[in-house]
Amino acid sequence: MSGTGATTIEVTGLHIVGRGPDRPEHVVVAADGRVFASDKASAVAELIDDNAIRRIGQVGGEPNGIALDRDGHFLIANWGLGVLQDLDPATGAITALLSGQLDGRPLRWLNFVLLDSTGALWCSVSTMADDLMDTIVRGAADGFIFRVAPDRQSAHVVADEVNFPNCMALDRDEDYLYVVRTLAADVVRFPIEGETLGPQEQYGPPLGDRRPDEYGPDAGRLLGDPAVGKRWGMADGCAFDAEGNLWVTLVLANRIVAIRPDGQVQTVLEDPEGALLNGPTSIAWGGPDMRDIYIGSITAPYVLKGRSSVPGLPLIHQR
Repeated sequence: MSGTGATTIEVTGLHIVGRGPDRPEHVVVAADGRVFASDKASAVAELIDDNAIRRIGQVGGEPNGIALDRDGHFLIANWGLGVLQDLDPATGAITALLSGQLDGRPLRWLNFVLLDSTGALWCSVSTMADDLMDTIVRGAADGFIFRVAPDRQSAHVVADEVNFPNCMALDRDEDYLYVVRTLAADVVRFPIEGETLGPQEQYGPPLGDRRPDEYGPDAGRLLGDPAVGKRWGMADGCAFDAEGNLWVTLVLANRIVAIRPDGQVQTVLEDPEGALLNGPTSIAWGGPDMRDIYIGSITAPYVLKGRSSVPGLPLIHQR
């Protein structure tokens, strides 16, 4: 672990919990302390203990980003199906909130859903292309972000031509929407202006190293080289801690970094061979002191848990 300037952020005691979820891309911790992960084999999996899970619902596709609303329902961005879903955990009932397309834009690669304090939903669609790999090799900026009204009766696009938007986060005061751009391996933010967004701003430095000549038809072949993948990094998940550091996962580098408020970046966790931290995609905090940290993965059939030296920023459903 390394630090720059300020006190070094640390994660200790990292270990496996909840073995068994299929593609636990995203983890959320409920206000009562229960821990859930997205699960391709069902919809959502509750982590019961280190070796057991309880599967909830059946949605098909690939549940990706998940969120909890104040009614205790799960909101699911279903990657590949292109459906924004509501899951009632008490009954297992699934409701499609939005599917197909929005304002003429296909929702197929719907990636993430984020709830704000008004009850509105902010959602990312990573690309409008049918061929996901084509977008990855070309680096096309054809993703978009949309907002669903608090009553969930209307939705509209709030940002266009975004380079592969993935996970998103809100700062404490909800002044900005922070968006991880996977292919650029960086973070941008948009000022929140009522029901829409202002112009995109860069937030922090690049977190990977994909050269300009590494886009195009040969990029797929390059991506097959693990050393190249680690260098590119491919940013995926993000979450704020209570001190204003934005933690970002680099899925192909098996690394988690923190962008400090002054823009400096610290590596918090790194596992080059992926022995334990393998394909990290999300970060969630919980526990009475908000220092329990959970890490989701796109490749490992488990969630990791550790202790963070700084508490997490409580999400809306945790406040």
